[in-house]
Amino acid sequence: MRRLYYRLEYAFFLVIAALARMLPLELCADWSAWCWRLLGRFNSRQRRARAQLAQSLPELNLAQRQAILDQMWDNLGRVFAETFHLGDFIIDRSRYEMTREAELREFVAKHKDFVIVSLHSANWELAALGPLRAGMRIAGIYQAIKNPYVDAYLTRLRRPLYPAALLTKSRDAPRRFIKLMRAGATVAVMSDLREYRGIDVPFFGRPAPSTSFPAWLAVAHNLPILAVRTLRLPRSHFRFDWTVLAPVREGASREANVRDTTALIQSCFEGWVRERPGEWMWVHRRWS
Repeated sequence: MRRLYYRLEYAFFLVIAALARMLPLELCADWSAWCWRLLGRFNSRQRRARAQLAQSLPELNLAQRQAILDQMWDNLGRVFAETFHLGDFIIDRSRYEMTREAELREFVAKHKDFVIVSLHSANWELAALGPLRAGMRIAGIYQAIKNPYVDAYLTRLRRPLYPAALLTKSRDAPRRFIKLMRAGATVAVMSDLREYRGIDVPFFGRPAPSTSFPAWLAVAHNLPILAVRTLRLPRSHFRFDWTVLAPVREGASREANVRDTTALIQSCFEGWVRERPGEWMWVHRRWS
């Protein structure tokens, strides 16, 4: 019965995918954004998003927070539609601007190994496009979708952005990542969501369970951290932005250095979310 349910769900998904691919990218994104804004207020996760936003940005009034939530649903709707058009972004270079591209290429040429971290902001699916255009062979990780057919479909769409490998999140993923690094790949990790087995570090002034894996790699191997993000521009255009973080290596122990480096990453993300709160995914449970 479960397999039958997954097949029926996948059939419906294929209908949506076909319609999305038939429409021009910008029209598809506009239509999807309108639907998600309309339905988002009735979504069960709206209450969690509202509560997390109120605790994180208490200086905003109710109307300002509601505007951010509306922007969030608008952005999520656009990401949903744009995912079916990932190939368009790869082919059409005009849709994706690069911040300090020459400087980024210099960084890549200078550092043989480094770690990439990013967050679920704007269209995070495209965060890998910047490193790809800068000549990096990156390996990424993602959370598998329960429906295996939908998961396989989306993996095929994402795979061109991760020429080294695209792994599902699992217990052996860190070991596989280390093997890929030794083979010359660059590891990219989405690091802004709640990690049940992570460590608590400040995020918007409250302890938030966070993945320590990229910090552990950076500290253990003395690697710089390349923090990247996409910024949404009008009409499904984007700008790739980045900064370099140095791992903390002056603590009393490696564990302390990993904790402080993890906090450094989350502090960078917090600054970016404060700049554009409507582009971050407030619906996911971030705090305990």
